[in-house]
Amino acid sequence: MEEDKLLGKKAFTTFEVAHVCDVTPVTIQNWIDKGWLAAYRTAGGHRRVRREDLIVFLESRNMPHRLSERPEGHPKILLIGGDEEANRLMRDVLRGEDASQEVHVAQDAFRAGVLFAAEKPDVVILDLTLAGLDGAEVCRQIRQGGPGGGASLIAILGPGDAELRGRLLQLGAAHCLQKPIDTVALRELVQGAVRKRPTPASPA
Repeated sequence: MEEDKLLGKKAFTTFEVAHVCDVTPVTIQNWIDKGWLAAYRTAGGHRRVRREDLIVFLESRNMPHRLSERPEGHPKILLIGGDEEANRLMRDVLRGEDASQEVHVAQDAFRAGVLFAAEKPDVVILDLTLAGLDGAEVCRQIRQGGPGGGASLIAILGPGDAELRGRLLQLGAAHCLQKPIDTVALRELVQGAVRKRPTPASPA
């Protein structure tokens, strides 16, 4: 099936988005022009829609899709908080040479909730130095179970957050790191969490 070929893609053309949404490419162009669907342009001027942006769009409108299906063996990581440049650098650090890792980014609570439920990440990295998010509440939600409830949480804190660090660890955070981050250590923590993820049960 055509949609099967799209499951592992990181970005989509307007024609591919039209196929997923079962509308015409012209409709997709209109949605982008109206600001309903986030998109960017390539160096050649062609529009592309990032996977996470398309998922947020579909989920917010209750449109059915299969984009959250995970190609076997592909770990998923969700970054919450941080500024755009910091997230871009973090994404590059986490991926390293492993192109199979899917790294999704959410800079606000709404987007984080949508992507967390849809993507069911193996690891959540929560940057509380710039996010303005309630770290304890995010940790509680992750530990409540449900979609993504088994994710390993790594929190990034600023100086002087010792009390918050203790609360997050009590609530089930796997690790709490303080900026400036040792990127090698962070990648090792993420890789360790991915290795510990449950193996999907084989169909009977």
